[in-house]
Amino acid sequence: MRILLVGPGIMEIPSKGWGAVETVVWQLKISLEKRGHTVDILNKRGLKAALAAKPRSYDLVHLQYDDLAGFWIILSKIMRFKLAITSHYGYLNHPSRWHRSYWPVFLEMWFSPRIIVLSEEIKKTFLRFHYRGFIAVLPNGTEISAISFSDSPSKDLICLGKVEPRKRQTGLSRLFSTQSELQLDFVGPIVDKNFAVNHQSTRYLGTWTREDVEQKLTQYKVLVLLSDGEAHALVIGEALAAGLSLLISQESAANLDLSLPFIQVASLDDPLLVEKAQVLCAENGKYRQSIRKYAEQFDWDRIAEKYERIVSAILKK
Repeated sequence: MRILLVGPGIMEIPSKGWGAVETVVWQLKISLEKRGHTVDILNKRGLKAALAAKPRSYDLVHLQYDDLAGFWIILSKIMRFKLAITSHYGYLNHPSRWHRSYWPVFLEMWFSPRIIVLSEEIKKTFLRFHYRGFIAVLPNGTEISAISFSDSPSKDLICLGKVEPRKRQTGLSRLFSTQSELQLDFVGPIVDKNFAVNHQSTRYLGTWTREDVEQKLTQYKVLVLLSDGEAHALVIGEALAAGLSLLISQESAANLDLSLPFIQVASLDDPLLVEKAQVLCAENGKYRQSIRKYAEQFDWDRIAEKYERIVSAILKK
């Protein structure tokens, strides 16, 4: 198959930093090429760049940025090529939280003949709005072989990701600064100006490189992610591959089996939040090998296999 992956055209691909969508595009390309497919990336905006990419020469053009949906839908109709669209919008399965500026974007996606969504919950959202086109679920993947794994973590909790209101790090820091039994470390670029740590039970460790994440994450017992909106956070798969237990919000739990003992769901105002963190830390050691094994379902090689089946189904229609 010949596939053109279209990126946001904002940051470089492959990403050297915190570009989640850019990482997805790059890893999908690598995984599909290993399976013998021809995969190119277009990461520039505008008509000139789109025409230069010759989209009609591909079996499928896959747009990975919903803000550009309207442009690419019109172009696909004029040039008559098959187009699929994926949105990575964190609030996609929570319409009550959509900013009014997102409704036109969603409407454009609704008119797309084909969408590939990141979770069953997002699929249900489209179906609630009576979407009638082709729809398939493809979770984000994890490059498991690149992530170090240790059976003997030395640190307690980590909250890894851009420090922003959506991810609730400011509230987490305030809560965990009032207890002394656990250490919570924060890593990521700071956007939320209200964020602060007390340097005793909470610490800010700056921004890690991709290599830092791959090497250092396994030093921890538990990943904390209490976002109020996530489509499918890449850090979840990375943490599982590194052997970490999960303390996550319901909104961060896409594609996970919540019955597993190493995954706990909580909210920032959960009175048992600290207690759940303590239990996960105490029990992480006995589940660590099982956690790494569980992560294998998100390996990019398996995701690429699912992607092949989706594209095959699209091409048959």
